[in-house]
Order: sequence, then C-alpha cells, then structure tokens
Amino acid sequence: MEEEAKDLISDLPDAVLHLIFSLIPTKFVITASSISKRWRQVSADHLEYASNLDFVEEFSKHQSPNQFADNLSRILCINKSEKIDKFKLLFSPRNEEHKSKAISWIRFATSRGVEEIDFDFCRHIYIHFLSSAHVNNKREVFELPDFLFDSKTLITVKLSRCILGLPEEYAGFGSLQTLCLKEVNVTDSMLESLLCNCKLLEVLVLKECGSLTSIRILSATRLKRLTVYECYNASVLEISGPNILSLLISAGHLDACRVEDMVNLEELFIGTRGDEFGGVFYLFMKILSDLAHVRSLSLYFGHLVPSLIKDFQVNFRNLQELQLVNSPLFGLFNSDVYCFFKHCSCPSLQYISIELSTLAEEEDFIWEFRKPYIKPVDCIFNNLRTVTLSNFRGTSSDIELAEYFLLRAPILESMFCITPQSMNARKTTVSKEEVSCSTSKKNVTKVIQKGICDMLYNNPYKASAVAEIRLCDSGERNSLLSFFNRHHVSDVYLK
Repeated sequence: MEEEAKDLISDLPDAVLHLIFSLIPTKFVITASSISKRWRQVSADHLEYASNLDFVEEFSKHQSPNQFADNLSRILCINKSEKIDKFKLLFSPRNEEHKSKAISWIRFATSRGVEEIDFDFCRHIYIHFLSSAHVNNKREVFELPDFLFDSKTLITVKLSRCILGLPEEYAGFGSLQTLCLKEVNVTDSMLESLLCNCKLLEVLVLKECGSLTSIRILSATRLKRLTVYECYNASVLEISGPNILSLLISAGHLDACRVEDMVNLEELFIGTRGDEFGGVFYLFMKILSDLAHVRSLSLYFGHLVPSLIKDFQVNFRNLQELQLVNSPLFGLFNSDVYCFFKHCSCPSLQYISIELSTLAEEEDFIWEFRKPYIKPVDCIFNNLRTVTLSNFRGTSSDIELAEYFLLRAPILESMFCITPQSMNARKTTVSKEEVSCSTSKKNVTKVIQKGICDMLYNNPYKASAVAEIRLCDSGERNSLLSFFNRHHVSDVYLK
C-alpha cells in the first residue's frame, strides 16, 4: 500500500509537483531531491525558478552558521527567477563575512522586485534593544543596508532583531502596506519618517522596540491595524487614526496615554503586563470612554485597584465580545471580574471568555489578600449567549463565578469550562507506576469536575433552562489566538 502511494505521488505531473514545492519550506524541496532521479530533477528545476524562498528554522537545522551561509548562497546562485514574491530569512551573523553575505542576499531579493521580506537576524541570541549604547556594544547585531530602503516593490516588511538606519534622503516604501518591527533599533524620528513617507501603510507592529521613548502615531491616515507591544522605554503613547479597526496595546510603564479620532475602531486589546500597582491600567481606563463603541474588547491586567477607578464608569453600548485574560504573575480573580462589571455596563454582550487564575490554590491568598472583597454586581446579561471559563479547576471561587453568570443570563446557550493543562506535562521521563498514578489522579479529577458541571447544569435558580454546561480540554482555545495572529504577535499568546 505504501509503495502504491509512493508511485501515485511520483507519477504526478511536474506542474503539480512544482505547485506542492511552492507551498512547503525550501529545506523540504532540497530533501525531496534524494527520493529519486526524477524528483532530483524536479527539485533542481523548482529551485532554479522558485519565487518563494524560505530560509528559516527547517533550513537551518543541523547546519553550522558557515554551512547555512554557503548553502543559501549556492541556492541563490542557481536561481533564475525574474521576480521574487517572498524571501524569509532566519540567520545570526557571527562575523563580518556573514554580514557581507547577508547584505548580498538582501541585494538579490531587492534586485528581483521582492514583495514580501521577513528577516530575523538573531537565531540564537535574544537581544532587547534598550539603548543606543547597548546596540553599539553588540558586535553580532546586523544593520540593514541603505539600498533596502530604495525598494519600490515591497508590500510587506517584517524585521526582527536588527538595526534600522534610515538614510537621510529616505522617501518611503512606495507600495508598503504591512510593517512589523520586533526588537528593532528604531528611534522616535525614524518612526515618524516611516509613518510620513509610507502613504499606503495599513498594518503596523511595534514589538519590544526599546529605543522608542515616545510613540506618536498621528499621521498614518490609512492605518487599519496597530500593535504596540512592550516597547519598554516608551513613556508616552499618542494615537489618532480614523481608519483603525483593530488595536493591540500592551505596556507595563507609561506616563501619558492619549487616543483620539478612532471612530471606526471595532477590536481592542489592552494589556498591562508587569503593572503591579495598576497605574498603567488606570491610564488606559481613562481612555476607554473614548473607545466605548468597540464590538470586541480584551483586557490583560495584573489586577484592578478599586481605589484608582472608583469614579470611573463607561457604557460599552456596542460590545458583543469580552475577554478577560489572566496574568500569570498576579492571577485574575473573581473580584477583578466583579470590579469590571461594577464600572462597565455591557448591554449588548453576547460572548464572554475569562482566563481564571493559574496560581495553585495554596498560593491564591498571596495575591487575594491584597484585593478588597467586592460584592458581585447584581446586573442582568440580557443578550449573553456563551460563557467560556478557562483554567476551570472546580474550586469554590470557580463555581461562584460560573453561578454568577448562570443566574443572570436569561438566554444563555452554552457555558464551556476548560480544564487547565497538566502541571506534570514538563516531565520528560516517567516510570510506568508514575504514569499509572498520574492517569488515575487525572481520571478522579475529571470525575469531580464533571460532577461539578452536572451540579451547575441542575441548578434550580439558573436563568436559562436551555443552557448547556460542557467540560472541555485545554486544547480548545478561544478567538484571542486568531486576534494575535492578525496582529503578528501569536508567539506572545502561545507563551
């Protein structure tokens, strides 16, 4: 049977094989050449005219930096394609020769009218650009060549862990629509120049760009999707964008934050990673009144400090989807949820997803004692249809929160209780006895959690008689991952 399947694949027309090769990493195309003489020829022909070049994780496996550089250069030497659509590169230059070769690869791509580049110049060294001095002291850091900025064909530019040195006469990427800068040394003036000169820019991502001290996005009139994630040294954030539809902001430190003219905003994610005392979240809460028209809202915070937001009140009149995301450091507790609904009314809410605290039960008190008890707000969720509770362990606080929604949502259709991942998953070698014991404990836990779900389902006081209670595994994730994918920071969510 396997031989027949192999023959079927080998008998495919060359055009079909070339189509398959165009959809897989370059490394697999090279590997396929060892299957047979015909595959070797098709593979060589494909590499000769390939327009999608992918030199990332798979290509770099089992190769030293020198081998990587030499093999990549050989592939580019035989390539005769007049047009390059995509060029992806993951490489850490270790010396001047490596840097010289990297520049020649970039020249190859730009000379062939490349439309999309994805360059990460730090394969093994993780650098956060905190200052210019820090950058200058890193010999491995790669500085992009000036000729790259003369490209008129680039539509998508993704750069990671490198130095962005815009030439003085920079006139903008004429066709650029998507720009992603991750751990890139970009200054305030460079960002301003990019925004002013890239007239067609629709997607902008700034992730961990530590050289930025103030982020002012005021002139990008076509911008539709904006991400500002943990730019450590930026103390000022100002955003104005009438066409922005989706916004992701995460910051642990800010002195000032202002948004205006965002009348078309539909999706909003606000994160305050590391904001222990709630100061940044207080700044964000003050601007939420100007963004109360959003349809989707996600909040990632350390914890709410009632004394800071006691006078705050906002009506999210259009809000249909709400996600409250757990902070691994501080946890997200019922008091945070009650505090939110005490200050925020959501009359149109249809879907809510809450990541419960992942702290062990015996550790909960470490943070819980810092939170004053907040009585559950007696509001009615007239349009709520779906509730998702992640990290549901069946504790008394978990049950309390589940009942909070069950008793207040008259048309609720489904409640999904998603169990947390096993804490023992990190263990790589276990004995048969340990596996048996672990399996037994998991089974007991499942039975208990299933019993709790049955108890919730049979609660005589629940507002919706048709509401189903489902126990799900942790593999079933919510829509937040797709949101992070659209903002090109899915790696943050997966962590």
